[in-house]
Amino acid sequence: MKDIRDLFFKNGITRRNGKPLHFNQIREMLQRTFYFGLMTYHGETYEGKHKPLVTKKLFDEVQKVLEKKYNRKPQKHEFAFTGFIKCKECDSFFTAEKHKKFYPKTRGEVEYTYYRCVKKKGVYSQPYLREEELENQLRGLILSVSLSEVWANKLLKMAEKDGKKEKQFAVGELQKLSFSLTELEKKLDKLLESYLEEIVDTESYQKKKEKLLQQKQFLKEKIVEIKTKGLSWLEPLNEFIKEAADAAKIARAKNSCHDLSIMAKTVGSNFFLKDRRLSASFKKGGFDALAAEAPYVPQGKGAASATSRPLSSLYWLQILDLENQLR
Repeated sequence: MKDIRDLFFKNGITRRNGKPLHFNQIREMLQRTFYFGLMTYHGETYEGKHKPLVTKKLFDEVQKVLEKKYNRKPQKHEFAFTGFIKCKECDSFFTAEKHKKFYPKTRGEVEYTYYRCVKKKGVYSQPYLREEELENQLRGLILSVSLSEVWANKLLKMAEKDGKKEKQFAVGELQKLSFSLTELEKKLDKLLESYLEEIVDTESYQKKKEKLLQQKQFLKEKIVEIKTKGLSWLEPLNEFIKEAADAAKIARAKNSCHDLSIMAKTVGSNFFLKDRRLSASFKKGGFDALAAEAPYVPQGKGAASATSRPLSSLYWLQILDLENQLR
């Protein structure tokens, strides 16, 4: 919100007194449906004739961020890793609690966070786990499905190159289809002239006309398909590559437990703890391919090397398969 306020102020968008916009004013702006094409008048919503400034998808993503920012429920303690990790023994969620320990000769009173199963099903043999240990394991899992900045940039350049080739191909196809459509229009005109001049009989005219109209409809649908589909695969592929690169940065950043939790849920699901060991399933369509390429290393220097390895031919085949799925 501060960045948006500063950007507005820098470009002359201020309050009437010349001071920077208030955060509430910016929040209200970000919630206006006008920007993606809808207008409200006397309580009723209408479809606007203006060109939308943003997509509905982007607008919805912004609303989710605002909701998280402004509608947080007050909690006595906010624990980063609760709500998505379960006990593999009884399928109950893990909870967290704080304990204090006193070191009379060295550190004095120190507070630690421990995670444990909530024991809803009564069965319980799983030990407590320190937050630091859980954090290290999460970092290792995320690193195992991340990309270094070097490889991310290479893949983005490859995607851009393929995108340009496909765009050129699409332009060529559209030109061919448009030419064929024009030729069909000429044939229909000639057929009508022949019919009016009684060169062809009614039955022949109707049959030929129906055939030409079917061909025309097919060509029109192909043109619409190419225009609408276009490079629909490129955006999700780029998004995945950037997320994989962000995963590496977040996993290595210090004091980022909240971001670490969000990224863990971005790359994976079905997080389970058993005997103090964390496991997870990685999301299909990219992260599962990265997981298959690099074995999970829990922590330390080995984990960092997971994203600096050369990518094998197996990985490239998986990336190409991902591109094909997205297309």
